[in-house]
Amino acid sequence: MAPIGTRGLDRLDALAAERRIALAEDAPMAPLTTLRVGGAADRLVAARTRDELLGALELARDAEVPWFILGNGSDLVVADAGIRGLVIRNRARSVAIDGELLQADGGAPMALLVRRCLAAGLAGLEFGTSIPGTLGGAVWANAGAHGREMRDVVVAVEAWDPSTGGLASLEGGACDFAYRDSRFKHSAEVVVAATLALDRGAPDAIAARVAANQAQRVATQPLADQNAGSVFRNPPGDHAGRLIDAAGLKGLRVGTASVSTVHANFIVTDPEARAADVRALGDRVRAEVSARFGIDLAYEIEFVGEWAAADGAGGA
Repeated sequence: MAPIGTRGLDRLDALAAERRIALAEDAPMAPLTTLRVGGAADRLVAARTRDELLGALELARDAEVPWFILGNGSDLVVADAGIRGLVIRNRARSVAIDGELLQADGGAPMALLVRRCLAAGLAGLEFGTSIPGTLGGAVWANAGAHGREMRDVVVAVEAWDPSTGGLASLEGGACDFAYRDSRFKHSAEVVVAATLALDRGAPDAIAARVAANQAQRVATQPLADQNAGSVFRNPPGDHAGRLIDAAGLKGLRVGTASVSTVHANFIVTDPEARAADVRALGDRVRAEVSARFGIDLAYEIEFVGEWAAADGAGGA
């Protein structure tokens, strides 16, 4: 991530003051992520409504500074040097249900949506109980669990396009969903809201499936430890965790980060851990698996911020 200099930040601060948008300076990022690593953001703003989110995006666009949308902070490794520009913490979480359609802001936690579906007797999103992030992040990554993915339920996405500053409504088929991928990973578009198509179901049966999914997650994932979620994507026909375990890498440590002994596709961190250790450990695991099995694991977690050349090539 290229430096933006004091002029860019001065311009951002001046526009923010003019528009009465409160920015936090040198905001620590580690407490806002599930892995609890990383340095500070130049500026941070919390967007609690859709209008505040759009206002923050327009602010960054007009000030010509880079921005980064932060949800619940899962699936994320922030560089020790932090993030340049403006981090927008999306806390917009309005939810509306119309028949079998659920529409929600991108900042709505998946856990909240699962609870709303349960209360309304809507089935199809039970897998979302194992997705710790927000709706926007889940759509962006086509997140999934228990054999289901977001593309199975998303029928429309409202996205902000920085090239025009306007909103566009996209059908689910236009989102180019693939395994842990979507068009939003390859463009600067921001997921503002999404509409999910669900089915009517018996609340007791829905609750039972949610409970079973949650029990499986508790039994198989290191939820008591600081982690960012699954580190690597599963390669075709196999599982990253199985390969890492078979390579004898459970418990492998680099500095303040180690491969979980509960689930090999998780990296867990010590208090006051370093992001550089997480990345170095991940790269070592990739190298070991490649040498042992000839399979190149692809990262599922995202590395964001200002990474030194020694820590890896650039931010994600």
